[in-house]
Amino acid sequence: MSRYLLLSGAVAPCLLLAVPASAQSVARSDDIVVTATRSARMLADVPASVSIVTGDRIESTPARTIDDVLRRVPSVDLPIASTDEQHPTNTIVSMRGLSGIRSLVLLDGVPINDPFFGYVQWSEVPLETIDRVEIVRGGGAPLWGNYAMGGVINILTKPIDRDALTAEAAGGSRGSYRADGHAALAGAGFGLGLDAGINHSDGYVEQVRSARGAITVPTAFTAHTVASSGNADLAPDLTLRARASYYDNDQTFLTRLNTNDQRTWRGTATLSWTPGEGSSVELTAFHDDERFVTNNTGTPDGAGPYDAEYVQNSHRTRARDWGASLIWTRAFTGALRSLSLGADYHGIRGRDDARIFDEAGSYLRTDTGSGDQRFLGGFAQADLRPLDALQLLFSVRYQDFRSFHGVDKAPGGLGSGIPGRRDGDVDPRLSVRYQLPAGFALRGAIYRAFRAPTLDNLYRAASVPGYILYGNAALKPETLEGAEAGFDLERGTMRLQATAYASRISNFLTYRYLDPATLPAGFDIGARLINAGRARSRGVEAELSWRPAPSLEATLAYTYADSIVTRNPEDPASVGAQQPGIPRHRASAGMDWIGPYGIRLSPRVRYLSRTNGDPDALYRTDAHFIADLAASAPLRHGIEAFAQVENLFDRRYVGTNDGFTAPLYGKPFTAVAGFRLKLK
Repeated sequence: MSRYLLLSGAVAPCLLLAVPASAQSVARSDDIVVTATRSARMLADVPASVSIVTGDRIESTPARTIDDVLRRVPSVDLPIASTDEQHPTNTIVSMRGLSGIRSLVLLDGVPINDPFFGYVQWSEVPLETIDRVEIVRGGGAPLWGNYAMGGVINILTKPIDRDALTAEAAGGSRGSYRADGHAALAGAGFGLGLDAGINHSDGYVEQVRSARGAITVPTAFTAHTVASSGNADLAPDLTLRARASYYDNDQTFLTRLNTNDQRTWRGTATLSWTPGEGSSVELTAFHDDERFVTNNTGTPDGAGPYDAEYVQNSHRTRARDWGASLIWTRAFTGALRSLSLGADYHGIRGRDDARIFDEAGSYLRTDTGSGDQRFLGGFAQADLRPLDALQLLFSVRYQDFRSFHGVDKAPGGLGSGIPGRRDGDVDPRLSVRYQLPAGFALRGAIYRAFRAPTLDNLYRAASVPGYILYGNAALKPETLEGAEAGFDLERGTMRLQATAYASRISNFLTYRYLDPATLPAGFDIGARLINAGRARSRGVEAELSWRPAPSLEATLAYTYADSIVTRNPEDPASVGAQQPGIPRHRASAGMDWIGPYGIRLSPRVRYLSRTNGDPDALYRTDAHFIADLAASAPLRHGIEAFAQVENLFDRRYVGTNDGFTAPLYGKPFTAVAGFRLKLK
C-alpha cells in the first residue's frame, strides 16, 4: 500500500495548484454529520473519509435525480446512465472500485436498497426534498451491517424545524418535466411536513445506431412520490419522529414491449430519549412493501433482432422488509469521550414469479423463486482520546444472518423445501486521527465488512430461450478486509481531504458454467452463481473545496481505482482485468459564482477514463469528458428562475455495455428551465 500512500501525497499539491476548479458547497470541520458514527458529531471528530453534498450544491448541479449529483463524489461507483435511463435492476451502487452492489444506501438512516435485488431506485427521493447527503467511504459494516462493504450513503430529508415552503417546476428537452415540493408547519412541540414530486421524460433512443430497428423507442418514464412526516415532543426529554411515503415509476425501456413498473410503500418511526446530559437512547422501526413488474422481450424466429419482439417473460416480484434498531450513546469527560451500544434486526420476505411465453403469446410455465432472510446484529463503539490530539475510534459488530423457506421452481431448479443456511460474522474497525498544527490532521483505519447474498442471488433463476442462470442457496457471504490512510487539511475557507486505500474481497461471487448434458430440455447454456473468486481494489481519492471570496466557491475531486479479480478458477481470463464498469481515472470539477443582482452561474465538468470490460470487449464503455451548466436568478417574493444544461457540447459516447442489451449511448444534450420558490 506504500506506493498508494505516496500517490496520495503527490495528489495534494496538484489539487492545491488547481484550486479554482469546482463547485460544491464547502464542507467545514464544524459541520454536523451522523452517518459515520451513528450519532451526531462534528466533522472534525470523524476519523473517516467523508463527503457532504448540501442542498445548495444539489440545486446548482444539473441533475434529474440524486445519483446524477453523487457520481461527481470521489469513489462513488454508479452506472454512467441515470437511474431512469436503464433497467431498474442495473441501478447498482458501490464505492472504491468494488463493483456490483456493495454499498449501503439509507434514507434518514433507514436502508432503501431493494430487499430482493439490492439495487437503489434514486428517483424515489425528489431533489427538492433533500437537505443533504452524507457519504462515508470505507467498510461501514461494524456499525451498519449488510451491504456496507464499500461505504454508506445517507440521504437526509429536510427537517421540520420551522415553517417553510420550497418548490420547483421545470420542463425542457424531449418532453421532460418535473415538479417537487416540500412544505413544513412547525409549532410548539410539534411539526408536520409534506413532500411530493413528479418526474417525467419522453426519453431518447439509447441504442447505438447499428442496434436500432422497427421496435426501437426512446426510454421514457414517469415517477411519482408523496411523503408525509411529523415530529412531536411527547415530553421534555422524549421526541417522536415518523415518515410514510409512496413511490411509483412506470418505464418503457428501449423497445415498445419492454416495460418496468414499480410501486413502493415505506414507513419509519423513531423515538429519541435523552435521560440525562450527554446520554441518549434512540429506537427506530421501519417497514417497506414493494411490487415490481418487468416485461422482458425476445425475438421471433426468422425476424431481425431489432424488427420484431414478443414478451418472452413477465416477472412479478413482491418483497417486504421490516426492522428495528436500538442505540444507546453516552458522552464522557476524560480519555473515554463516548460509548455507544446498539442492536438491530432486519427481516426480508420476497417472491418472484416469472411467467414464460412462446412467440405466439401462449403461456408455457411459471418459474418461482422465493425465500426469507433474517439479520440480527449487535455493535459497540468507543471513542478514546489518550492525548488531546489523538483520537482512537473502535467499533465492532457481531452479525447473525439466516436464509430460509427457499423455493426455486425453475426448470432444473431445487424446488421447495430448500435447506436453510445460517452464517455469522465479526466485523471490527479501528480508526485513528492525529491532529497536527495549522489545520492538518493524519488519519487511518483498518476494518472488516461483509455482504450477504440477496434473495435474487439465492433462489431466483433467470432464463431466455436456450439459456438459464441459476441462483445458489448455498452461497456464503462475501467478506472484505481493508485499510486506508490519509489526511485532512483545513485552512481558512479551504478544505482538502485525500485518502489511499486497499481492500480484498473473499468469497467473491462469480458464475460456473454447467455441463450442457445436465441442463433441462430446451436449454443449451446454463450457469450457476458460486463463491469462487477473490478480488482486490486499491486506489486514491481526493476532494478539495475552497471559497476564495464570498461570491465564489470551487471544488475538485479525483479518484484512481485499480480494481481487479485476483482469483477465478471458473474464468481464468478475468483474472488481472479491471472490474467491469470501474474506470481507473475519474475527475470532476466545478464552480459556483454569485454575481450582480444575485445571478448565480455554476459550470460543472467531469471526466471518466474508458472501462476495459472483459477480454471479449463486453462491458466496455468509452472515455468521455462532459460539461454541464446551471444558472439561476432571483426574481421577487422568494421566487427564482433557473436553467440547467447537461452534456453542454452534446458528446456522444457508449455509456452502458452490460452484455445483455446492445451498447447504449450516454445522455445527449439536455436542457431544462423553470422556477423555484423558497418561503420561510
